[in-house]
Amino acid sequence: MNVTRYDLSGDVQYLATKEGFLFESKNNESRLALDLNKDALFPFESACSDCGILGIASQNKLVYVSYSSEDINGLYSLVVDEYSMNFTKVRNIIKIEGFQQGTHFGGNLLFDSLGKLYLSVGDGSENNIYEDHPQNLNDYRGKILRIDISNLKLEPEIVAYGIRSPWAVTIDSINRMFISECGGNSVEAIYLLNDLYSGIPANFGWPVFEGSLRVRQDPLMFDDVLAPIFEYKIRPGCLTAGVYLNDIESLLVADYYGVIRLLKQQENGDWYLLHKYKQEKFEQMDKKIRLNK
Repeated sequence: MNVTRYDLSGDVQYLATKEGFLFESKNNESRLALDLNKDALFPFESACSDCGILGIASQNKLVYVSYSSEDINGLYSLVVDEYSMNFTKVRNIIKIEGFQQGTHFGGNLLFDSLGKLYLSVGDGSENNIYEDHPQNLNDYRGKILRIDISNLKLEPEIVAYGIRSPWAVTIDSINRMFISECGGNSVEAIYLLNDLYSGIPANFGWPVFEGSLRVRQDPLMFDDVLAPIFEYKIRPGCLTAGVYLNDIESLLVADYYGVIRLLKQQENGDWYLLHKYKQEKFEQMDKKIRLNK
């Protein structure tokens, strides 16, 4: 099974898989708590590269699950549902349509210290450099959304936009959000939102900018977008994991090529690479890719 997400925040821990299974662990015992394969609209197939359970978060004896859904016309959506602790569905939180290729869903779910729920939403297409919805504030694709689950209206608030594929998102103990952006053809980038409640959505620049690299002619200037705190070129690759380690005040990120990086902030506010680790088998893979180019 391919593990996609986990939630270890409470007395009950959860682990989710791409195949649609969600496992619960408590009192040193584990069980299958939710099987989305029983839902006729849940897609799991090789053609849908990013499909599966995409996010899991729990709070106040409620569990929130994000996953991909496919309608009868073959169009994909990103769905977030709320469940009770025994996994009886309580309500739908949001359904975002328009993921035509079954990829770039995002789907990370997490809570801040004030109890607000955040959802990362990808741009919905693998070859969308000329599509504008990440820059469109009337479209939820390519965004970081905040949802007040105590409000019955459940109207999402855009915290950040201009995003391609925000697979790894983490919030530290002082409510700073780190977003690892899976790049397109050139750059992997990591962004930091110092203030989640500034009232002004941050623009990461996609599809005009990929990290700090301009990839499309457009009136949007780099001075008007949020610069990444760290970036590096890819061959290709994809940032797939990220967690802030409060004890050592460092950000740990990992990518598809098995490279683990530890980033730390300097006194002047800049971030630097503190440590980099790469497994041997991935080094051999990298050499083969270079030879074939």
